[in-house]
Amino acid sequence: MYKKLIAINSAVVLLLAAVYVLGYYVMNYPMRFDLWYLLKECQLQYLIAVLCITALASYLISSLDFKKLNFKSKFLSVFPVVNILAVAFFVYIAADGFIKNKRKLTNQENYYIREAKKDIQKDQIMMRYTGGFSVSGYDQKTLSRIDSVTRKYGIISQNTGCTVDMTDIKAQEKYDEITNPYLEKRNGKGWKERMKKEIDDVKKTKNQGTE
Repeated sequence: MYKKLIAINSAVVLLLAAVYVLGYYVMNYPMRFDLWYLLKECQLQYLIAVLCITALASYLISSLDFKKLNFKSKFLSVFPVVNILAVAFFVYIAADGFIKNKRKLTNQENYYIREAKKDIQKDQIMMRYTGGFSVSGYDQKTLSRIDSVTRKYGIISQNTGCTVDMTDIKAQEKYDEITNPYLEKRNGKGWKERMKKEIDDVKKTKNQGTE
């Protein structure tokens, strides 16, 4: 009998741990799924604290005088029930967080869809970046030349800073889905490579001039 109860308790504890870790992922939707990252970031010490609380609650309940069972049997019977309640609580928290993030993502996507249509009409597509396309360290003349190159291709560059918002990044995909076909039709295939080469040539000319 004890072996069966221990097996049930072990399964419920593993379920609780899985729900806790995956709940962190769901609550932070649309973050990229990375199990090792989740294990590092989900603060497992809180899971241990929850297990301590459920164990204490089970201990107190098992100390009550009910049924003709010994303490060990009562504890092994009560502990999984209490942990199932904890599982239900984590599921509720995760679902609530997911719904809020999904709603936020939908609102952001609708915003970028509207912006994409406006920018296409203006022939000024916004290219947002947090690095990689950075042109800092160049004088105003060089920056103006780089800006002229991007504008020739219908692009306006915008630095969004160092803060990474996964919801905003995911929502921007809607903007790209609409504007990328327009830019390819406007500039022809391979336009990104041509634009990058022209920008690199401007930077190279600047660097050669300062040697």
